[in-house]
Amino acid sequence: MELVTDKGLDFLETIKSTKGTNAKKEILKINLLDIGNKIAESILYYTFNPYIAFNVVKVPKTKDRYPIDPEEAWLLFFSNADKCAKRECTGNAAINLMQNTFNKCSVSQEKWMRKILKKNLAIGVSTKTINKVSPGFIPTFEVSLAQKFDFKRLKSDTIAIEPKLDGIRCFAVVENNNCIIYARSGKQITNFDSTIGNELIQLGDGCYDGEIMGEDFRDLMRQVYRKEDINISSTYLSLFDYLPLNEWKNKKSTMSTFQRYDILFCKLTGTASVSTGMGEIPVINYKHLKLTKRSYIKRNMNTIQRIHDDYVLQGYEGAMIKDIDATYKFGRGWEVMKYKAFHDVDLPIKQLLEGTGKYSGKLGSVVVCFKGVDVQVGSGFSDELREKIWINKSVFVDRIIEVRYQEITPDGSLRFPTFVCFRNDR
Repeated sequence: MELVTDKGLDFLETIKSTKGTNAKKEILKINLLDIGNKIAESILYYTFNPYIAFNVVKVPKTKDRYPIDPEEAWLLFFSNADKCAKRECTGNAAINLMQNTFNKCSVSQEKWMRKILKKNLAIGVSTKTINKVSPGFIPTFEVSLAQKFDFKRLKSDTIAIEPKLDGIRCFAVVENNNCIIYARSGKQITNFDSTIGNELIQLGDGCYDGEIMGEDFRDLMRQVYRKEDINISSTYLSLFDYLPLNEWKNKKSTMSTFQRYDILFCKLTGTASVSTGMGEIPVINYKHLKLTKRSYIKRNMNTIQRIHDDYVLQGYEGAMIKDIDATYKFGRGWEVMKYKAFHDVDLPIKQLLEGTGKYSGKLGSVVVCFKGVDVQVGSGFSDELREKIWINKSVFVDRIIEVRYQEITPDGSLRFPTFVCFRNDR
């Protein structure tokens, strides 16, 4: 009898267990370029493509199982996942469709398929890694990202300065009376479609860049992808940039920072005059949209420091400094810089360590890897969260957390690392 192999499982189990980036790249090369493993290609494409969202994750456990040929099972899964992504099948019908799919798969296949639906394989590779092996294979979602502040990088005599907001980065695309809201990673956010999304549609076609804000950041993070008991009454989108649709689609920007903010100012305020960034912002007749206040100042370090300190006293994280003549940067660049007294980094949990004393039998700290250096993070967790994590250890390993720290130490570790929140938007 001929032995039936599963090209999907073989690929996933091999690359997960392989150590080292170069070794993982070699496995990717073999499967994507050398032998053309179509199942592996689909697994990676469906998981890492930021423009694909399946809109179904809570599928009940499989009770009855009648496994079919491994390749046919994978093809069935991708076909039905497509229907969910295109919203040809939604709600309970989508859940039933996936449950029927899992009935025809092996236990191991189902485990990985659920990870694909959650778009989190946790195999130690990223979009960047995949595209280095096969350039352009995974579409990228590149919004403008800031560099750390360096005064010498300022080019213009006049610069723009805004408060650094402590919220969830949001990039919304409005086209033909439809609004899709994305996190900075490209992951879709749907819980605000009826509030923020509906009001953005009123502004007209275009791309709107800002931060979703709430009264409490940790609670806000819990609401972003919650499927029930959602409370978004106090959330709003604080906008700070605008991009025409054609510039986003072509990934080529011609409008300056100054011009883009003026268009955003006019759209939100309903005024025909351009903004100078000075004085009070006119009344904005939207419940869930606000305009981030901007000031235009001369390039002067003392002035920047004074405004930064004022922002911090008002409860902001720091300041954002922008080149007013720069076009929109797709990715990280010096066109936008962040200036703050502390720093944040998003890292996956590598290991959980039990506490001692009052934390015995609970989480003591988590271990994360920062640029090859293991760092223990023990501060910032509530007693309730410590208990919850320790009871459900397997659920929390590989989850991404935001870590706040003062500086990088000479040995490459983080000084005073503190847990901020789980990054459900990553």
